[in-house]
Amino acid sequence: MLGWFMCKSVSYLQGVSVSASINTLVAISIDRFVAICYPLKCQMTTRSARRIIVVIWVFSLLITLPWAMYFHLEPIDPSTPEITLCMESWPQEESQTLYFLVANLGLCYLLPLCIISMCYIGIWIKVCRRSIPGETKGTNADLMRQRSKLKVVKMMVVVVVLFVISWLPLYVIFTMIKLGGPVEADSQKEKTIMIVAPIAQWLGASNSCINPVLYTFFNKKFRKGFLAIIKSRSCCGTLRYEAATKGTRSTVLRSTFKSRCDTQCEYVTTAKV
Repeated sequence: MLGWFMCKSVSYLQGVSVSASINTLVAISIDRFVAICYPLKCQMTTRSARRIIVVIWVFSLLITLPWAMYFHLEPIDPSTPEITLCMESWPQEESQTLYFLVANLGLCYLLPLCIISMCYIGIWIKVCRRSIPGETKGTNADLMRQRSKLKVVKMMVVVVVLFVISWLPLYVIFTMIKLGGPVEADSQKEKTIMIVAPIAQWLGASNSCINPVLYTFFNKKFRKGFLAIIKSRSCCGTLRYEAATKGTRSTVLRSTFKSRCDTQCEYVTTAKV
């Protein structure tokens, strides 16, 4: 009984977490696109963010529901029925293939890839076309602006490329299994899949771990906020960080963020000469 429950629950929760992770990346890319391209038309609020999170998880729970229904414990060898393996077994092969093409390959890889790519391409076009009135080329401000644009473009390219590389091997393997016909026992194809599949699964799951590191590497404000959270030792408390600028006048900026989940952030800035 425990093995039956673990087979269904682990497989189902794996699919839910993968779908939620990918759709979260899609939501982040859409939010960035709207914030950069249409900053005055639409603003993300706490209520909107909560609703989006709920929609992402409800969608993930529903779209992977067949995994909980059609994963079963099946004996590896009829002579040893006590040795079982958790496998996906559908009543009709056509339904399994259709579900893979629509739900797995389409809604969890190709469509998110297209949306993320289009959002970041739109951001790239907006950033490259943006200019500051009265600014002349060749000045220090212009050079800093060009460097900032280059950094934004680099981050967007890296995010999209990592997403493609992380999930492509796993979906190639799934496509071979679902559409390439039955895999013969003890064949070279089966041996290759048995070796490559765990690596591909780890690579796909690692995409969710890579993105926070990537944002920290490219975004200075993200690094400061992350360090402030670590120092505060609380995700819902008062965060403080200081930043100093060099010049003839030394200025210390101290920002206080009251990040309680039901209130807006409050900014308190003091200057010291």
